[in-house]
Amino acid sequence: MATCMFYIDEGGNIDDHHIPIRNGESPLFCLAAIALQLDDWREFDREYLRLKRKFFQKEIDESGERAEIWEVKDLCQPRNRDSSRRHAFLSEVLVLCDRYQARTFGITFLKNAEAPTPPETLYALGLQCLAERFNAYINESAIFEHGILIADRRKHHFDFEAAKGYLSYVFGHETGKQLTKLQEAPLFADSRLTAGLQIAHHIASLLAGNHHHYYCRDIPGALDYSHLQRYWNRLGTHEFKSKGLYDEHQMFGYRVQDFSQRSP
Repeated sequence: MATCMFYIDEGGNIDDHHIPIRNGESPLFCLAAIALQLDDWREFDREYLRLKRKFFQKEIDESGERAEIWEVKDLCQPRNRDSSRRHAFLSEVLVLCDRYQARTFGITFLKNAEAPTPPETLYALGLQCLAERFNAYINESAIFEHGILIADRRKHHFDFEAAKGYLSYVFGHETGKQLTKLQEAPLFADSRLTAGLQIAHHIASLLAGNHHHYYCRDIPGALDYSHLQRYWNRLGTHEFKSKGLYDEHQMFGYRVQDFSQRSP
């Protein structure tokens, strides 16, 4: 039996925001993940590296960094909406996901500007929601026996508190106690050294951008992410959809949690 790696990264912004939305703020936070087989990590690492060199060799050369370490950022930002090169790269990344039979997951929180949820709480809730879906995916898989969580590194204190909260959940909560297919606490890694996290970053950005367009486009000051709608069906083909029922409902990889209407 194989081991599944769940690479986890963020989209949107975990911090507080205002209405109208100010520069650099976002009304939502998305924690997304991609599931890939551990045995394939060398192959998808090299394939992703070739894609970076194919589309961004000039930028890599100008950075002075090794291609493996240089990261492709801001592909989904509205200022890049008309960049055919960036759209072609994103399409190739999704083809790579097809080739390795990746499955994707995501929890998006619509944040409340007047009564913001603390960032640590948002992240912890997101991790718990994803873990339930990861465990269901492993349970239903014909090839995976266990799963390991690897998240993009933030500040040490934040990561420590996230891991500590996760362990409290899996040992102290009735639902958490059932997540027996997931090993240990989540590990935190530098995305510059981990191709799986770099790929997860693109999934998180696409998912956050689509949810931003669907749920947040009418908020004063919101940016226009309509150019990402072309990827929605592709995201749906990779989304985990359970075969069995959980609490009498099918479980889906993507979930939206609306905190925006809560009273202060």
